[in-house]
Parts: sequence; structure tokens; C-alpha cells
Amino acid sequence: MPTFEEYLNSEENTENKERQLKIINKILFSDETVQKIKNISREIKILAVAEVYCPDCRAVVSFLEKFSELNDRIKIEYSTKEEAHDLLLKATGVTRIPTLFADNGKKSEVFLTEFPKVVQKHMSENPEQFDEIKYNFRTGKYNKEIEEELVSYLVSL
Repeated sequence: MPTFEEYLNSEENTENKERQLKIINKILFSDETVQKIKNISREIKILAVAEVYCPDCRAVVSFLEKFSELNDRIKIEYSTKEEAHDLLLKATGVTRIPTLFADNGKKSEVFLTEFPKVVQKHMSENPEQFDEIKYNFRTGKYNKEIEEELVSYLVSL
């Protein structure tokens, strides 16, 4: 399922589709982020292994779609967990979603598995608060930090 539309339409539950679109519409980037994303001059291909039913995927996919709206050189393709099962196992040893792969023509690599690094850091530092941190991630509490993390990565490619 290569496009965002196909990703959305792979989900029969219309509530999950609506949730995905609602999250995308809520994300607002800083002016600095907008400039950095618009200034990316090379093509970056991202494979997002994600499912609309997954709240963690909805959170991450929202950033990707907003980035691709700002810069058409950021190309995003989607795959289901089932379709990418072997690829996930080979690349990461696990089949967790979302998993994001980036390819800028020079290198191809996994840059996110299940949670952004900033969220993983909070979880490792406060394991007793895992559920609360996961909830905060899903509700946007870490969006600014995630924005910075993802932009920094994309600009580095």
C-alpha cells in the first residue's frame, strides 16, 4: 500500500481514519521547522510500516504527512506489518510498528522503531511510568521534542 490514501483506506474502521486525520490537522510546526523542511533539496524516501488502528502509528504518521505536505521531495510509502514482516525481522529483529526506514540515495536505514527516541528515553529513565509516558506520547505532550528529533534526522540525510 504505497500512498497515504491507501494507508487510510486499508482500515475498515472509519473512527480510526478520522482519528488519523484529526491528529494531522492538530500538528502545528514552528517557523524554524517549516523552513528546515522546505530547504531539504534532495529526495528522501521513507517507508512507514504502520497501521491506522495503532495509536502510536497515528502519532508518528501525522508528522510524516505534514513534512511531505511542506516538501514534495519527502516521499512516503506505506506498508502493513504483515507485508513487511520479513523486512522488519531482518532490519530490527522485531516486528513492531511504527517502524520507519529512510533512503536518501546514499544510505538506507531504520530511524524509528515503535516510539521516537525522545519517548524511549523518557520510558527508560522512568520505567514505572511507562503507561503514562505512552499516553502522553499519544496525546501530543512530546510533539515539540518529536518534531525536533525528526527534523534533525531528516536534515542530516
